Amino acid sequence: MLRLAALGGGGVMLVGVLAYRAHREAVESGASPEALALGGETMLWLIGLGALVVAGLMALFGLVLTHRVAGPIHVMSLYIATLAAGRYPRMRPLRKKDELLGFFNRFSEAVDRIREREAEEARLLAEVIETLRPLATTQDAQAALSILGSIRARKRQAIEGPTSGALKSVA
Repeated sequence: MLRLAALGGGGVMLVGVLAYRAHREAVESGASPEALALGGETMLWLIGLGALVVAGLMALFGLVLTHRVAGPIHVMSLYIATLAAGRYPRMRPLRKKDELLGFFNRFSEAVDRIREREAEEARLLAEVIETLRPLATTQDAQAALSILGSIRARKRQAIEGPTSGALKSVA
């Protein structure tokens, strides 16, 4: 916001200085009323042109700034959609001049920690299944091992599986 305010304020200041100089030159020259009127018209043109230039620069600056904010939000929304689908996205860094870098880095760290925790749980489930397999003599025990096996498979697929098609554009 400070950059946008500085751009707008600086532009208005420049237009004001140019208009003041045109007015002062007309007054100091001892100009006739017609010349003063012409100077007034010149000031109006300077103000109008300056306002258009400042508006154009602010619009361009605003577009760049919103792109630097909207880009990371779009990327993170795709990552969140992948997480919601039960998979872990392959994270990529943001562009150098993007905003929200700190937030994105914390988001990436959280995803990495959750992925590591899922991998550890899948490893522990594999150990439990292998330990209990010889002891599962009843049908209920075998069904319980089957459930544990499907949970382990789902965790492994979420960790190792491909990302969603929507993320191919940002991977």
